[in-house]
Amino acid sequence: MRRALLLLLASLGVTALVGARAAAGQSGTDLMRQAVRAYQDLDLDIAAGLIRRAIAFEGPAALARSERATAFMYLTTVELLRSRPDSARSAARRLVLVDPRYRPDALTFPPQAIALFTGVRRATPAVTARAAADTQFRPGGEALAVRLYASAYHAIRARVTREDGRGLRALYVGPIGDSLDLRWDGLDSAGTAVPRGRYALTVVSTDSVGHVVRELRLPLEVTPVTRDTQPLPLPPLLKPERTPMGPALRVLAPATLVGVGTVVLPSVVAGGEDHARGRFVVGGAVTIAGIAAFFAHHPARAIPENVAANQRLRDQWTGQRTQIAADNARHRGELRFAVKSGDPVIITPEGP
Repeated sequence: MRRALLLLLASLGVTALVGARAAAGQSGTDLMRQAVRAYQDLDLDIAAGLIRRAIAFEGPAALARSERATAFMYLTTVELLRSRPDSARSAARRLVLVDPRYRPDALTFPPQAIALFTGVRRATPAVTARAAADTQFRPGGEALAVRLYASAYHAIRARVTREDGRGLRALYVGPIGDSLDLRWDGLDSAGTAVPRGRYALTVVSTDSVGHVVRELRLPLEVTPVTRDTQPLPLPPLLKPERTPMGPALRVLAPATLVGVGTVVLPSVVAGGEDHARGRFVVGGAVTIAGIAAFFAHHPARAIPENVAANQRLRDQWTGQRTQIAADNARHRGELRFAVKSGDPVIITPEGP
């Protein structure tokens, strides 16, 4: 009996250890899949617990921003179906702060949950921002583009601030509807290019009486950079502008050799004065024939169409070289900013 009890306890310990390891290997996404299945099976208490655990994950196993927003919408729905409207509204408010742009899918969530969320969204003024993760521009002439998205129509104040929160440049004061485009040209309020450093686009949301209810911070890291210069183009490959000498020389050379050979033949072949005179005549005739054949091939004659084509290539190359050299000279003295934007953070007066 005692031995059986020990075996049972050991088995339970192994099962618990395996279960703990399996749970440790889960991620927020894994728990959300289980939560959705529990929600579809109407196991609402289990679904609520799994959703809260999924939302609590941090680090690499945490939910992505879009998954986190969907998780809060599921939690809003589950709490409403559990007859806990206060908890449902709390989850809906947290959803607005995760993603003010979020709009629930009418095919996934029931109308009463969507209506509750819509009411909370309209009563929770907040904005989020989207900007290129990494961009370059010329301060004073170009600008960093940022698009703001609002949960509802309300008033905002947007400015660029230093890392410690001190104001640097006001960008916009006024209402925002669904979205609003802002541009910052890299200058401070005095019109001077800002130095290298960390900054933030800070957007304050206010209520109907002007009280600050929310603050968005979009981190910006500004680094002056030198613009790369372009290499100068290589000289063009030109066509031959004259006919080649080779064919004419191939005709002239043998004739010349034969003519010379005939002249210098030994007397064994053509002895005597008359024969010597004959050798000169034959050699000269052969040589003259070779020269005539040489000129008949028109050696080194100009090719007009190639001359014209080469001139066009030279003109084009000269123009490109001049343009690139001028651009490089201008870029070497041009200040540019490389700006990296981080993840937007929405802060309430009580804390993030």
